Amino acid sequence: MKISGYLSRLALAGAFLALTSMLVSAAPQAGQVEVTRVRGTATLGNNPAKVGDTAGPGTVIKTGANSQLDLSLGVNGPDITVSADTTVKVDELSFDDAGPETVVTTKLNLQAGKVAGYVKKTSSQSSYTVVTPTTTAAIRGTTYLVTAEGDVYVWDGCVDVSFQDRRFAVCGGQHFDPRIGKVVPNTLPSVLPPRVQPPVSPVGPVINLSPTQPKDKPPTESGDSSRK
Repeated sequence: MKISGYLSRLALAGAFLALTSMLVSAAPQAGQVEVTRVRGTATLGNNPAKVGDTAGPGTVIKTGANSQLDLSLGVNGPDITVSADTTVKVDELSFDDAGPETVVTTKLNLQAGKVAGYVKKTSSQSSYTVVTPTTTAAIRGTTYLVTAEGDVYVWDGCVDVSFQDRRFAVCGGQHFDPRIGKVVPNTLPSVLPPRVQPPVSPVGPVINLSPTQPKDKPPTESGDSSRK
């Protein structure tokens, strides 16, 4: 009986350890931002930003005048561009790849300036939001730009904007204007971060269409009708 009771307790302890291990492995992992380009001045927290620097959730990112900072968010993005005179805090940045689909959570708190970026399509349980003092933009599979004043510009995909207890669907080619509380046409040029822009390359052979005749080619003789 004592041996049986000991084995039962041992089996229970093993099951508990296995369950604990599963829960730990399934816990979301903290993501990070990585600096991919710096123009002008920028800081991550209290430190000057340099290419290759990384930071995690809770970091406040700032750019100076005439400056720009490009960041990679990895599976949480992938990319954002922080424009000049901007202050943005990374409130949340995590991912969970234990299931069949990676679930990401990204939350940026835009306090001043503007951020733009490209968000790849994610699972239905994922979330990517940019919060401003007046709006909340829920983004998925979209090229966007958000300003601290609450403007939301979209080039492809759609963004769900919450504003004064109302919700607006802002899709490719549209702009949410908080000054009038309406969705209007997007008149801005595309603002893809530099490393996301597709390279421009020629398609097919390059053909010289110049009408200039090569110097070493003799002039064409006139036809028989010019002979006497």
